[in-house]
Amino acid sequence: MPRSTSRTRNRPRSTGRWIAVAAAAVLVTVIAVRIARQGSLPGERYASQGNVHIAGPDADHPPYNTDPPTSGWHVENITPWGSYDRVVPDELVVHNMEDGGVVLWYALGTAAENERSLRALEEIARGYRRVVIAPRAGMPTAYALTAWQRLQRFESLDAEAMGRFLDAYEGIDHHPG
Repeated sequence: MPRSTSRTRNRPRSTGRWIAVAAAAVLVTVIAVRIARQGSLPGERYASQGNVHIAGPDADHPPYNTDPPTSGWHVENITPWGSYDRVVPDELVVHNMEDGGVVLWYALGTAAENERSLRALEEIARGYRRVVIAPRAGMPTAYALTAWQRLQRFESLDAEAMGRFLDAYEGIDHHPG
């Protein structure tokens, strides 16, 4: 009789171990899927520099880890969504990315070049709500798209690839909590 009682006691422990192993396997699978998904998303991923609010675009802060920036120090309010034909300070658009926005940058050029780039990017971004399009001085490529912790550069317009970037990141809020 004691053996029978002993077996009964071991069963719950054995079942508990299997539940723990199954839970661990599910957790490992979820983590692996997330890692694989991150690797298949467009653009390069960069470490977050946080979301500290600063007094204004001229406030001192450490340098951004990307150019154009993909996270970090920014003003409290977002820049109105839309298109700009003037350079917009980084500190004014980083909060837009934290709020689920995508910034489409074009290399600052002549007035005619800027107009062509702006119109072309507006066509690509048509239908997206959380977008800022702006020129950037000194950009190493003709175009760049940024979202929170993501950057993809383009030597020329690529509507398909730019659309994939917008599809992947537009509308995803990155506020903590």
